Amino acid sequence: MQKAFKNTIYASLGGILEFYDFVLFIFFANVFAKIFFPQNDDFWSLIYAYVAFGAGYLARPFGAIVFAHFADIKGRKNVFYISMLLMVVPSFVLAFLPTYESIGLMATIILFAIRISQGLAIGAEVSSAWIFVSEFVSKKRLGLALGFISATLTLGLLLGNLATLAVYEYFSKEEVEKFAWRIPFFIGGFFGILALFLRTKLNETPAFKNIKSKEKILNFPLLQALKTHKKSMLICALLTIVLTSGVATLMILPQYFEGLLGVNKTTALLYQNLAIIMIILGSLLQGYLADILGHFKICAFFTLLFGIFGISFSFYNEWFLMFYLLACFSQGIIAFAPIFMTQIFKTELRSSGLSFAYNISYAILGFITPFIVNFMYEKYFYIYIAFTFIASLLSVFLVKRSFKNL
Repeated sequence: MQKAFKNTIYASLGGILEFYDFVLFIFFANVFAKIFFPQNDDFWSLIYAYVAFGAGYLARPFGAIVFAHFADIKGRKNVFYISMLLMVVPSFVLAFLPTYESIGLMATIILFAIRISQGLAIGAEVSSAWIFVSEFVSKKRLGLALGFISATLTLGLLLGNLATLAVYEYFSKEEVEKFAWRIPFFIGGFFGILALFLRTKLNETPAFKNIKSKEKILNFPLLQALKTHKKSMLICALLTIVLTSGVATLMILPQYFEGLLGVNKTTALLYQNLAIIMIILGSLLQGYLADILGHFKICAFFTLLFGIFGISFSFYNEWFLMFYLLACFSQGIIAFAPIFMTQIFKTELRSSGLSFAYNISYAILGFITPFIVNFMYEKYFYIYIAFTFIASLLSVFLVKRSFKNL
């Protein structure tokens, strides 16, 4: 029990760092556009900054394939450590990266290289954390443990938000562009080193030790997964729609609150941070309840609530904040993505199959979701909510029908 708890805590640290960096890059995109790209055109400089951000997502599947392969044939622990290393080093490099004015186009190239390197590492980081924890905890505590992992991932968003808010509160716009933007990235790199040290204390999972002792390790686990686990990969794609909906409601939609709701930037950030706290609480409570009342029942119930409250807040009326926060609490259904995904693949190909399906789906959805929300947020956001609602219910139906032992 104590070992499972320790490994759950250590496993969560990388995910916190990932989402922390995610928020920082988005919030400082305007700064990066000015200091790391040619200044011929402000619009295109910003577009290039977002392309650099998106490059990390497009690199995720390649990292997933490589790292997950070695996780299935060499062990979860070592790959988990290496992926963290490839996240921490780029964060530190970014904190000290010279500007375009100092080193010219090399600054732009290094920025792209940093994002791609992080994307390769992140391709295995989150799914590895899910698998690592699921193979340590008992089935009776699976919901709470993976609900905790989902909550800590979202905690990274909150910390990134607060770090950004602090920078803009204590420094002028000129100071932020000149040096202050580097502070939160340096802090992230520092805590990344701490997390890296803690991961040296991780133990190999009992599940991997078992397949190794029984000589069940496959030469090419991904090929086997593609042949035998097609339905599992479809379920992963559906659950990834639910996961990326969190990006839509927590990160993208709040950028439009000032215009939609007629509030100032501070109020918009307050709403966003309250929403993040609600989804953290929702993930924890739903994971806990799932262990007691059953995964399928709890997921279906809160999916229904998410659909009702999500469509309700899409009207942006005087009840918006209440419905928005209730929808985000219900959106704790993101906790069921790792719960279901980790149980629908055989142990000997779990890392390869899950990581490939999840990261391919996330690369595509993570790239197009900002454009979808930008098109729908004002009048048609309820359609996006309904689409997510259907994907969640369909995933529950498929898992329950095909994997009745869960």
